[in-house]
Amino acid sequence: MEVRESSRRYTCEPQQTLAEARRLPAGWAHELLDSLARRGSGHTPSKANPKYWNGGIAWVSLQDSERLDRGLIDSTAASITAAGIANSSAVLHPAGTVVMTRDAGVGKSAILKRAMAVSQHFMAWACGPQLDNRFLYYWLQSNKPEFERIAIGNTIKTIGLPYFRQLEILKPPVGEQQAIAEALSDTDALIESLSLLLAKKRQIKQGAMQELLTGKKRLPGFVDSWGSETIGSFTDCTTGGTPSTNIETYWGGDIPWMSSGELHLKHVKDVEGRITDEGLRNSSTKWIPAGCVLIGLAGQGKTRGTVAMNHVPLCTNQSIAAIFPVDSYDSLFLYFSLESRYEELRELSAGDGGRGGLNLSLIRNLAVPMPCLIEQREIARVLADIDSDVTSVEEKLAKARDIKQGMMQALLTGRIRLVQPASSAIPLLTKPAPIRPSSAQATHNWQINEAVVIGVLAQRFGSDKMPLGRKRRAKLTYLLHRHAEGRADGYLKKAAGPYDPNTKYKGPEQIALKNGYVRALGNGTYEGFIAGDKVEQAQRYFEQWYGAAALEWLERFHYRKTDDLELLATVDMAMVDLAANGEPADVASVKRIIAAHPEWLPKLSRELFSDECIAATIAECQTLFGG
Repeated sequence: MEVRESSRRYTCEPQQTLAEARRLPAGWAHELLDSLARRGSGHTPSKANPKYWNGGIAWVSLQDSERLDRGLIDSTAASITAAGIANSSAVLHPAGTVVMTRDAGVGKSAILKRAMAVSQHFMAWACGPQLDNRFLYYWLQSNKPEFERIAIGNTIKTIGLPYFRQLEILKPPVGEQQAIAEALSDTDALIESLSLLLAKKRQIKQGAMQELLTGKKRLPGFVDSWGSETIGSFTDCTTGGTPSTNIETYWGGDIPWMSSGELHLKHVKDVEGRITDEGLRNSSTKWIPAGCVLIGLAGQGKTRGTVAMNHVPLCTNQSIAAIFPVDSYDSLFLYFSLESRYEELRELSAGDGGRGGLNLSLIRNLAVPMPCLIEQREIARVLADIDSDVTSVEEKLAKARDIKQGMMQALLTGRIRLVQPASSAIPLLTKPAPIRPSSAQATHNWQINEAVVIGVLAQRFGSDKMPLGRKRRAKLTYLLHRHAEGRADGYLKKAAGPYDPNTKYKGPEQIALKNGYVRALGNGTYEGFIAGDKVEQAQRYFEQWYGAAALEWLERFHYRKTDDLELLATVDMAMVDLAANGEPADVASVKRIIAAHPEWLPKLSRELFSDECIAATIAECQTLFGG
């Protein structure tokens, strides 16, 4: 249907057909948002009257853009007075109200931590008892692309009120809303913690560059004074070019061609563009060697002055300057030196009051510090380690954001359920856990214990044709410890299921190899461990510590697929968490535990983790381990 407001038109989604309704998850329904929440907006008091401003009432406006999309908003850039509300159309919205921008950057949302007013650029919803405010917040976030699409206007995009009058929300039962919101808020907490960690790492890097690249702080053993030289005095630089985009034969070849937009990669190991030999010959682009320091020459955005380094030979476009590597000056040191001078490089532009661009002449005449070559390399090494930490956190943060996006798509559409519908709940009986023999030994340490386990598992489950891989071994080890000790300490919730990284990084694997319990084998198809020459010694230790019966117990998994072991170990680990919290284990609660961990959530979209499979596995775990 169409709703008209003056000369504007807003298209709303048609009512669902009966066939579409039948495809909805059980207990879910499309309902008008206005039937579930009280909708309001706000206003801007007259700025000509100072009595209306700088009072004790927080006022959410477009100035608070950076505070939105972060869950609760508890402070604002501006505040108004009670007189400002009384003498305008502004409204004081209660704590818990969900707000969203409807123009000038539509779709940004937040939940009011305390009573606040908002400007006319916002919609505000006070949720009723059938709508959880956190669920609404995440639903609005997930629909931001739709809000951006529906907004109209030339200079400022806006959404008119009729659209919101007709806006429908896909609503699950309240309990499931709360479970979904809880799972997504856990992911938001991870994103927030990573964001704070990234800011701290970047501050550390910035401080280290300011001290080490200027000589304010010297590394131990270096005391000689520094000089300075222009870049052109010890090396040269060049620019590239762009083959004609109108000639197809110039593009799609095997030659990597870098655009200036890819400078944000910083350490460039591959690029998207590819050109042909013909394109290379018929343009001004050229090959540059690996190890060049790259600088963005033009652009009003962030590109101009951005510094990167290519770690593979490639070609570039005309907006990138490449400073050639030389033996007399460390390229990585030069990279960090120029990266720390980003603002200076942006100001060092030819013409138009600094709004022009950099050029090769300006770069050649740029003075850089000249510590001795050994000190350059040591400073670059220290900064590279810090840079690696920053990159690691950036990658984790990007992954967490991708996971959240996937979670919203799956959870807010009902494709993955966290709460089992009552009509199809699978009741499962529990029984007391049997007493397990303890394998704790005072005569050997953990590393030796795990090395022995690795050796015995390689003997039982590995062969020349199919050596025992780490993924399968991790599941078998987990199950062994659960059987023999009643617990499996040190295991983390990783994408492939329970995994203890300490076996790889803190000794056991190396000990197993060194002692001859195992040897590594790769046959072109599989990689892993098989029994080593001294595996019999490991077997004697194993039988002494665990007993021969433990090996016989493990044999039940000999012909089980690795995916089956992943399901078994994952469900059991979830059941252990539930037991620790005093909660019963059923399909819904196990799925809730799985969904609460970002690396585990994607499992729920696999057939392997269907409700039927999880129910059967819960029963198997109860048989194997009790509880």
